[in-house]
Amino acid sequence: MDFVLLGIHFRSAPLAVRERLSVPAAELPERLRAMQPRLPDAELMLLPTCNRCELYAAAPRLLDPDALRQAFLDPLGASEPDILPYLYLHRGREAVTHLLVVASSLDSLVIGETEILGQVKQAYQAACEAGSARTFLHAVCQHAFRAAKRVYTETDLARGRVSVGSIAVDLAGKVFADLEEKVVLAIGVGEIGRQAVRCLASRGVRELLVANRSPERAAAVAAECGGRAIPFESLAETLPLADVVVSSTTAPDCILHADTVRQAMARRRNRPMLFVDLAVPRDVEEAVGRIENVYLYTMDDLAGMAEVNAFRRREAIEDAHRIVAAEAAALTADLEAGAPHIGELMKALDDTAARILETELDRAFAKETVAPFGEPCEHCREQIRIMLHRALAKMTAGPKTALREAARSEEWDTFARVASRLYHTMADTNDRDADPE
Repeated sequence: MDFVLLGIHFRSAPLAVRERLSVPAAELPERLRAMQPRLPDAELMLLPTCNRCELYAAAPRLLDPDALRQAFLDPLGASEPDILPYLYLHRGREAVTHLLVVASSLDSLVIGETEILGQVKQAYQAACEAGSARTFLHAVCQHAFRAAKRVYTETDLARGRVSVGSIAVDLAGKVFADLEEKVVLAIGVGEIGRQAVRCLASRGVRELLVANRSPERAAAVAAECGGRAIPFESLAETLPLADVVVSSTTAPDCILHADTVRQAMARRRNRPMLFVDLAVPRDVEEAVGRIENVYLYTMDDLAGMAEVNAFRRREAIEDAHRIVAAEAAALTADLEAGAPHIGELMKALDDTAARILETELDRAFAKETVAPFGEPCEHCREQIRIMLHRALAKMTAGPKTALREAARSEEWDTFARVASRLYHTMADTNDRDADPE
């Protein structure tokens, strides 16, 4: 089976190029169906995010790079000569490793952010809906999800403020030392927008205004964060009130133009304004950044701050890369052995262990001997969760190794049946024998 990745991301191409390949999540199944006739015998998954757009393809024959490029670019309306210099292509083990790295947020602009895992799952679900994900992609994606879960639970990679939204708010704090005295306007309340709103609210800004095309969503997020929802149609009238504007909509074109901002600045008597554009394609016209006393930052501008964030997490990043490398090697060996269903069984084993972990953790913290003085410390609970997860991972490591060895021989079916029965029996036994207290 040939497995190939073709894509573009924030390190290989500037924002002006990436935004041309932007695909709304709702359109993913349709785009995949448009690609399928060009690669009729291939399994396909399309992963678009703010910082990347990647096509994963698996086929029983060697896939032609030119055919892949045409299948990738034509349905997206992109011109080949303009985009080709920015594309990268990985094949085989490199492609497998890349997917695991992406799902684990090790290739994100903000390393450690957890949104990317949800986006990979969304891409996988869209491929399932389009009928373009079958046995091979099922196995690879399930393994990627498991690798990411290990990274998030066994390392400190995702501890603290690690998201594009939090980095944007840190930037606002550097531009305005008195951020708590500023009026902030948040436009768009998707995942990144919600993160930014929550972070801004935690900084205690003077007033938080929230605008979204869905008034109900704007009102819900505003209420959650102590802000005030405003009609999306009133942006131009509201703009002069805002010192900081954080925009992250999914609009196909700019929603804030230079003329509108100039009018707002005139009404503000030229007091400084900060625009943080987290959208791809961009929400704020590039010319806005050339207006006097207006500061405009885009996703590409946040890369420097993200690098500082990554430097501080270098030990956790090294631990995460070791986990991903081990998982990628195991998955590649499984696939080469011709036992893709091993991924499903491994997931079942991990799910059983996770259920045991959470059940025992809840039971332990419900006892007064563990939390005798009211609510237990969440940090303590998290550290115990990590300890238990590592212990269970070590307990299941031996059986997993035996299963992988069986997958390379004629014993796979026997081992799979035995492992399923043993682990299901373990789960049932744990439930029956658990401390009734």
